[in-house]
Amino acid sequence: MDKKILVVDDCDTTRKLLSYIIRERGYKIISATNGIEALEVMAANAVDLIVTDLNMPQMDGYELSKSLRAQDATREIPIIMVTTEAGDADRKAGLEAGVTTYLSKPISPQRLLYEIEKLI
Repeated sequence: MDKKILVVDDCDTTRKLLSYIIRERGYKIISATNGIEALEVMAANAVDLIVTDLNMPQMDGYELSKSLRAQDATREIPIIMVTTEAGDADRKAGLEAGVTTYLSKPISPQRLLYEIEKLI
């Protein structure tokens, strides 16, 4: 499988775990620690889908999503937000920022992979 997924999370453990789960399904992984780094990575790499956290330093998941939706080249890339923020207001803000799918932690690997495969 040659689909490339960008995993964005400031927590090293979470980023590695999500990357492992997704890589085991055969996807190629690129990672970043915050929204600014994600935009830099994407300037050099085309990706098919983004899995991002919400709360990150420098640029959070909402701002990353808004930035991606504002650019022609990245407007249509699916974005899955995986976060501990489970409130209705958080979910609404995510969807308004352009997130395709909003998932609250804890999330099972099967659910994450289901959502990825549904979008790719």
